[in-house]
Amino acid sequence: MFASSLKSRFGVRLCIMFCGLVSSTGLIVCAYATNVYLLLLGIILTGFMYLQENIALGIVPEYFDKYYNLAVNIYGFGSGLAVVVYPLLVQMAQDHYGWHGALLLLGALTTHSLIFGALIKHNKAEKSLSIPLIRDNPQREIDKTNFILNLKFLTSILKRCDANLLTDPSFIFRVVLPGIANGYTVSGWLIYIVSFALSVGATRAEASLVATTGGIGLMIIRIALPFLNSIMTYRQLLYASSITMAASLALMTLFQSIPMLSVMSMIFCLGTGTLTTEIYIAARDVTEDDQYINAVSWFHLSFGFSMIAGGTLSGIIFDISGSFSLSFLLLSVVSLLTAVSLGLENIWRAITS
Repeated sequence: MFASSLKSRFGVRLCIMFCGLVSSTGLIVCAYATNVYLLLLGIILTGFMYLQENIALGIVPEYFDKYYNLAVNIYGFGSGLAVVVYPLLVQMAQDHYGWHGALLLLGALTTHSLIFGALIKHNKAEKSLSIPLIRDNPQREIDKTNFILNLKFLTSILKRCDANLLTDPSFIFRVVLPGIANGYTVSGWLIYIVSFALSVGATRAEASLVATTGGIGLMIIRIALPFLNSIMTYRQLLYASSITMAASLALMTLFQSIPMLSVMSMIFCLGTGTLTTEIYIAARDVTEDDQYINAVSWFHLSFGFSMIAGGTLSGIIFDISGSFSLSFLLLSVVSLLTAVSLGLENIWRAITS
């Protein structure tokens, strides 16, 4: 949530390079971990790549105006490519070098973000602000033992995180609620898809292939979205993606063959790929440019927490019901939250106007 403040304080280049170095160090720590505490430390350090992602995506509006949608989709295409390539790369590395060598290789690859960060060109929108987290107040001494409880400190934190965005109904309806729906359904799909494929007789390689075809779906939709954005609004695409995801999840258990499961997985990822990209566009539409990085952070926060909740609840639901049909059907219902939230926004606008 401090992506915007860090970017303003230290600049894009330094933030990207620092996050790349820390996340690379995290992977190396995981490779040499001898106990669960070191492994946890490595995972925490690796999490800096998500801060890096927030900052990198947040500066897109500063470089692109006319071709903003195209730039976001090119970014998304890279994510889809990673979903396809990384699992294959990790498996090959593990087969040849073991998990220790595979983690070291991933850590080495991650250090390349230092080079990419150094190549980022400064733009006129970048500011070199130097604002301390707590302003010195000569008229009043802050009690150092209770400074976290100080109202001025908390106000400063909330302001830096653009917490006022959470009071904007448009931001809630177009960004936060769709982010929650997307995170929950994606985590549930990841948990169920391989197990369901195995339950219908697929081998482990075939089950992994079913999941990997989702990455191909992400790449396809990222290529098609610039054209779709030219003929449809992002609201229409949010509606369409929500319904597509719901339909693919509801119909998933009707197909028992690996090719058809792969097709349904691809259709699901066509929907989630569209939804994620259009949420970024919606965030830009309802916020100012200087709020965009934190708007993306709030989206990622809602997405991340819902993934945690979705993974936990999905596992509990399947353990209780023992039915993939019911589990996928519940995910289908949750995925419709995006369409419902947009409908609620229309009702809210009609009432307030």
